[in-house]
Amino acid sequence: MLEIITKNTVDGITITDLDRLKHDYKTFVLKEEWFKLTIPCARHDITDILINSESIRHRLNAGVTTPQGYEIWIHGNLARMFSRLSQCIAQDDLLIFKNLEEKYLICESWNECVDGEFVPASVKQFFANGEGPFWYHRDSWHKLPYASYDGEIITGDVSVDEDLIHEDARFYGKGMCRSTKINPTLPTTRVGDIKNKGLRDMMEKFGFTEILQIQQITLEPNSVLPVHRDDFTYEPSKNIVRGPSQLYFVLSGDKDKIKFKFKNVGLLNVDRPIFINNQGFVHSLVYTGDEPRTVLLAYGVSSFTNKRFL
Repeated sequence: MLEIITKNTVDGITITDLDRLKHDYKTFVLKEEWFKLTIPCARHDITDILINSESIRHRLNAGVTTPQGYEIWIHGNLARMFSRLSQCIAQDDLLIFKNLEEKYLICESWNECVDGEFVPASVKQFFANGEGPFWYHRDSWHKLPYASYDGEIITGDVSVDEDLIHEDARFYGKGMCRSTKINPTLPTTRVGDIKNKGLRDMMEKFGFTEILQIQQITLEPNSVLPVHRDDFTYEPSKNIVRGPSQLYFVLSGDKDKIKFKFKNVGLLNVDRPIFINNQGFVHSLVYTGDEPRTVLLAYGVSSFTNKRFL
C-alpha cells in the first residue's frame, strides 16, 4: 500500500515501473519492486510517504526536483529501499533537502529488451534485469562508473595503421581488435611518441600525456560482448586503469543501435566520447546496426580523468 501525504491536494501523480510503464496513483497496487514517483509539486509541499503504513520521512530528501515535479524512487520492500539509500547517500545529505545532482552521479537502471537470435540468454537476462536507482558520490572518483568528456568536439577521422600494429581477435567474436600492445602493461608511452600526427593530436585533446594502450575494435552487425568485467587484478598497471579511466569513442556505426549496459548503472550514452570504469562494473554490449561499429579505446594518464589521482 502506498500513501502520499501533501500539504495541499495534488493531482496527476504518476508512478513509473522498471519497464517504463506509467501507473495512476489512485489505482496503483504496490509490489516489491522499484518505482519512480513523480509528484507534481515542490519538495516542501510533501509531508510524508507511507509504504505499507510505514513512514519514509527520513529518506524523503532522496529525490530530485524536475520540471514535472518532485521525483523520488521507492521500493515495495522497505528493507531493500533503506539499504540502497544507506549504501549510496551520505546521511548528512538526507537531513535537509539539497540538490543531490551537485554531489552525486545519479544513475537509473531500467529493464531493457535486446532482441535477436544472436543474443545469448545470459545477455538478454542481464539487460532485462533493471536494478533501479544508484547514487555515486562524485568525490569517490575511483568508484564512479563513468566520467563525461566535456572538451571540444573531436572527429574520428584518423589513421591508426602506424601505431596499432598488433591484431587480437581472442575476445571479440565477430570482430577485430588492433592495439598498440597486446595487453595494457607497463611501461607507458609518451603521447609525443605516437607516430601518426592525427592520432597524437586526438590523444592530446583527450587530455592524455601518457598512453598505456590504445585499441581499435570493430564489431560486425548483430554482435554481442558477453557479460563480463575487465579484470586487471594482477596487472602492474592496475593503478592507471582504476576508476573511469578508459576512453570510449565510437568512430563509426549506428550509435542508436548500440546498447551498452553497466550493472547498477544502466545504459551508457555513447553519443559523445566518455571515460568508463570497465574494471569496476560488470557490463555487456549488444550492437544491432546494419554497418560495422568501430570504437577507439585508450588507457593512460589524462587530465580529464586520473592525472590528479595518481
